[in-house]
Amino acid sequence: MKKIIQLSLLAVVLVLAAQDQAFAQKKKKSDKDNAEYFDESGSFMTRVWFGGGFTLGFAGNNFESLFQVGISPMAGYKITDNFSIGPRLSLQYESYRIDTGNGIAKANPLIFGGGVFTRYKFIPALFAHVEYELASDVRYIYGGGTNLETLRIQRNNLYLGLGYTSTGSLLGYEISLLYNVNADENTLQQPFDIRFGLNYNF
Repeated sequence: MKKIIQLSLLAVVLVLAAQDQAFAQKKKKSDKDNAEYFDESGSFMTRVWFGGGFTLGFAGNNFESLFQVGISPMAGYKITDNFSIGPRLSLQYESYRIDTGNGIAKANPLIFGGGVFTRYKFIPALFAHVEYELASDVRYIYGGGTNLETLRIQRNNLYLGLGYTSTGSLLGYEISLLYNVNADENTLQQPFDIRFGLNYNF
C-alpha cells in the first residue's frame, strides 16, 4: 500500500510538470525565450527564487526523548511560471536523552545534508513538493552506564508532500507537510516533516 501511494504521488507530479512544460513550449517562440532570459526585463535572475526553512521537532516515550532544531536554505529556478527545480541544504542540532536505568545518557550531534527538489504550483498559493536528500545522520549506541556513543550513518531521504505559500508580494512565507517514504522505522524520528519558512520571488 505504501509503495502504491508513493508511485501515485510521483506520477501525478510528473504528469503535471510535463503538461505545464508542453504548454509553455507551445506558447513561446525561441526568439522570445532568448529575449526573456537575457534582456534587462527578463534576466536569468528574474526566474531564480530563494527560500529558507526552520525545523523544530520533539519526540519521546517513557525512556528516551529527542529534540531537534535546524535551518535549511534553498534556491529554485523557474523552468516555467509554475514548475521549478533547485538545491536545498540542511543543518540540524539534536539533543537526545535516554534513561539507562543507571542514570541519564545524553548526546548532542549535528545532522547535515543536501539534496535537490522540484516544485509545481497548482494555484498561486498551493504547491506540490518532491525532494531527494542525502543526509549525514547518527545512530545512538548505548555502551553501558551513562555511556552513549554516536555512529555516523548516511541516509537517503525521499520527501513527497504539499505546501502553502503566501501571495501578493515578492517576500512571502510558506508551510509544507512532507512525508519521508524512506524513513527509518527503528528511530524516534517521525516520517512526517512539517516545515516553516520564508521565500523571495517564489
